[in-house]
Amino acid sequence: MNIKVLCLGLCALGILNAQAQAQLYIEQAKVTLSVSGGEHTNGSILVHNTTSDSISVRVYWEDFEYKAPYDGGKNFLPAGTAPGSASQWVSFSPQEFTIPGFGQQKIDYTVTVPSVIQEGHYGVLFFERSSLSKINNDEVNLVTRLGSLFFIEPNNKSKKAVIQDIDLKGNSLTVNFVNQGNVILIPHTTYYIMQTGGLVLLRGEAKNLYVSPGVSAPLEIPLKKQLNPGQYTLVVNSDLDEGDVVVKEIGLNVDASGQLAIESAQN
Repeated sequence: MNIKVLCLGLCALGILNAQAQAQLYIEQAKVTLSVSGGEHTNGSILVHNTTSDSISVRVYWEDFEYKAPYDGGKNFLPAGTAPGSASQWVSFSPQEFTIPGFGQQKIDYTVTVPSVIQEGHYGVLFFERSSLSKINNDEVNLVTRLGSLFFIEPNNKSKKAVIQDIDLKGNSLTVNFVNQGNVILIPHTTYYIMQTGGLVLLRGEAKNLYVSPGVSAPLEIPLKKQLNPGQYTLVVNSDLDEGDVVVKEIGLNVDASGQLAIESAQN
């Protein structure tokens, strides 16, 4: 009988595939820490077995990077290889364990920050299990994993960004969101179109972005409503959380033929 290895899609990191979700559940899908240089922080992650069978689990660290088009998709990398890796800062125990049916396991971690922290450091703690199953008379080793993202950022972090490179493509306006700070930004962007005199004609919400420092991420703003000839202002508001926002005002003009054009843009 052939034995094959099948690795199922990566999971929790907020989103679990169906099989992993049916077997393991972690309470802390994301650990966010604001720290100072030289600080030591302890915490724990609780893992639950949602089945009646015992499950053996391996725990390990990987780095990650958000990838284009920066909608939350990630590249996973060996520990210590990504810029801003936190792999050398985080220790955890146990690294292997077995959870009895409907039981739970606590994993303790310690974050040891160097004397100076100038930017955000990141990574993911993976919880992996494997099990044998039959598919088309072959015995298949199914590997599933889910993880807890670590965001370790300085207390005095700089959340700074600009919206630039404004362009029209069909019925959509495109811009670039540029992260000029020292931590990952996850902006929640809304927009509205205002007629001369302050009357709001259209409101909308753009997709969330996941933007690392120094990265420029494209953002599309669909203009779903046909505008009558005249002057308008498009206001784009990206909420960076904790009271930080980026606002861009863009002047629009619609001529007598209905053609839309960008007139001006200002912060």
